Amino acid sequence: MKQEITFRWVIPAIVVLLAVIGIPFANDYLLYVATIIVLMSILAVSYDVLLGLTGYLSLAHGFLYGVGAYTTAYLTTNSGWGYWPALVASAVISGVMGTVIALVAFRTRGIYFAVLTLGIGLVGYQLFLVLEPITGGVGGFIGIPGLPSLPGFADAPQRNNLVIALLVLAVAYGASMLFLRSSIGAACLAVREDVVLAQSLGIRIGMARLCAFSFSAVFAGAAGSLFAAISNFVGPDDFSVMATGFQTVVYVVVGGMGTLWGPVLGAVLIVALPEILRGASTYAVFIYGLILLFFILFAPKGIAGFLLAAAKRMSRSGRVVISKEAEAR
Repeated sequence: MKQEITFRWVIPAIVVLLAVIGIPFANDYLLYVATIIVLMSILAVSYDVLLGLTGYLSLAHGFLYGVGAYTTAYLTTNSGWGYWPALVASAVISGVMGTVIALVAFRTRGIYFAVLTLGIGLVGYQLFLVLEPITGGVGGFIGIPGLPSLPGFADAPQRNNLVIALLVLAVAYGASMLFLRSSIGAACLAVREDVVLAQSLGIRIGMARLCAFSFSAVFAGAAGSLFAAISNFVGPDDFSVMATGFQTVVYVVVGGMGTLWGPVLGAVLIVALPEILRGASTYAVFIYGLILLFFILFAPKGIAGFLLAAAKRMSRSGRVVISKEAEAR
């Protein structure tokens, strides 16, 4: 438990520190990749609040991510809003949409919940296609204004984007930590472990699950808002179930469910790996698949579980050495 608490603070701090150190030296391409990694980390951390804390597998988060992106695109392009109010509006609208989806989806459980949210994700994707006056339809939404420049970054837009993304990640991670430590977070963990026992203890499981889904939806919308401003273009294919829905699940499962910091490492690995293997494009998909199979078969608790197990082994071996030295004395 002590190792998990340590990792929960140390790993994100290391990721942020490396990003900050690399900002002055990286070229625009590396800065863009790092920004996408941070963006996906926001999505992964928020999704872990739902999947990791309650155990409910939602496949509608690609749709919620898209709602945030299209909201920002429309407000900043057609309504003259500044970015920061649009970011807040995107998060709120995605949260409200997530609440509505949760009220419907939580009438089911298990595989039926996953299938229902899959259907919602597919319907949402079709809405992005057919609501052409709002979304731009198949052609997508173009000409979205970029992120506002922070002091000292007016001449370095890619560095500016990365810094803003890091700030939003810090807010999302801190808020998720507070959620985890709250009474609602404890209720969510109880629901994940045993729904019947949680009910017998008087825990309002419906409220706990609803809060987790809504919280996750809020930051999915915030991540979508960032994506719209960073890419200056959004299209329906960016928010399909296959493009975002399943990939978000992969971030959390590979990283380690319920840890918050594990999904950050999962996003780093899954986003960076195709870029690292770009030079070996013939074998890229093969290697990518092998790595995923490795974690599923040999590290089912993800990167976080692997690191925690290694830390425990090192801690035990250290105690053994100390005890042997004490006996020798």
